[in-house]
Amino acid sequence: MGEDINSRKEDYGPTIGNVDNLILFTSKRNKNDEGGSTFDEDLFFSEKLEGYWGKAQEFRKINTHYNEGSACLSHDGKHLYFSRCNTPESLGNCDLYSADLGPDSAWVNIHNLGPQVNSTGWDSHPSLSHHDDTLFFASNRLGSFGLSDIYYAIHDAKGNWSKAMNLGPVINTVNSEVSPFYHHKFNVLYFSSNGEPLSFGDFDIYKSYWRNGMWGEPKNIGPLVNGAGSEYYFTIDSQSKDLYYARSEEADKKNLDLFSFPVPMEAQPEAVTQLKGSLKNQEGKPMKGIVSVIDLDNGVEVAPKFLREDGTFDFNLINKRNYLLIIQGDEFFRIEELFFLNGDMEINKVAEPIESKIAFESLEFENGKANILPSMHADLDKLANFLIDHPELKLKISGHTDSAGKEEANLKLSQARADAIKKYLAQEFKIDGARITAIGYGSARPLTKEVTDEHKQLNRRVEFEISR
Repeated sequence: MGEDINSRKEDYGPTIGNVDNLILFTSKRNKNDEGGSTFDEDLFFSEKLEGYWGKAQEFRKINTHYNEGSACLSHDGKHLYFSRCNTPESLGNCDLYSADLGPDSAWVNIHNLGPQVNSTGWDSHPSLSHHDDTLFFASNRLGSFGLSDIYYAIHDAKGNWSKAMNLGPVINTVNSEVSPFYHHKFNVLYFSSNGEPLSFGDFDIYKSYWRNGMWGEPKNIGPLVNGAGSEYYFTIDSQSKDLYYARSEEADKKNLDLFSFPVPMEAQPEAVTQLKGSLKNQEGKPMKGIVSVIDLDNGVEVAPKFLREDGTFDFNLINKRNYLLIIQGDEFFRIEELFFLNGDMEINKVAEPIESKIAFESLEFENGKANILPSMHADLDKLANFLIDHPELKLKISGHTDSAGKEEANLKLSQARADAIKKYLAQEFKIDGARITAIGYGSARPLTKEVTDEHKQLNRRVEFEISR
């Protein structure tokens, strides 16, 4: 997010405030007042003006020589929840606190949330529900399933917090779950974990839906968000447009910076409608390849997946949108299909295999001419896409005629037709001409003896040979 937000020290714990143009985060950029080489954890905020985040500012009334971090605001912006560590009044090494916005815009009534919420261990990473009545947080207290778990406490009508409760073994594992974020509008919990299966690195971001009174199986939100290092403190704006999180290139929490980019499909809270399908050859055997989906309404690509061993695939997408399905592989031409998603859907395709030599029936030139006709575009485009998908492959174009006429003219015509196809592929699809060889053979290489007009038509052809 740039140097107006990030510093040379660790920056992490972003949360979007009660409005989308305010972001809160934690930073270790301030040197400890007592000198030495230690740095305090302090709270900062930034405001977005005309599409750009302003220079980070301190929560001066909140920050002390103790460590403060992981803040979130109530939806009316009048109450701040955060973690403060190593204070004389702490029940554990880090406790959850709250503060109220005073009439002069200063934070007042800063107080510990007490033993109903806090423990003798570590309690941090608060996140509020839609109506501010449930506080989610992370804790390593005794009785947890793992090293740290996600807990929650409920705010009653009298303004008191209930005793904190563990979110349960569907969410929590024997390792660590931290930095919960409950979506502003949808009943979706995002959190970071190094104990869930299907991980891309150390800590990854997962999401779980609250359905029928229970939490659903957590889903990894995919490689467009999660990488080989660690990802924490995931948060999304109210429109589910942009995401914010802290990421390290290594798995040891060092060099954390704040990152932001558009929310990919796997992380979208509304991506719950299933597209499934399969790809098989003409004998019904599964094919190998890569399948991807593009959200055409928003111009967003979904992270590609390998076809499973049985040739099947599935995606969770947002309903009532237009999409493009693309399947690519080494042994078949690229498959593309436009579709409108209206409820769960299944698309099963049959692959057209690629031989080492290919001849398209559509490539019928006008008599004595070498112009590329509109009727040829579909097959030539299919061939061009295959070359784009496989940049290591080369193409030989062979032009052939029947025996009618003079051989010199036939050679010239067949060469012109091969050259015309090469030019089309290079100009329309930017394929490097060095990958394409075009040769006209005239009538020197007939497929069959010319007895009838049908035999002559067979010999009038363009062949494509693909090689590595």
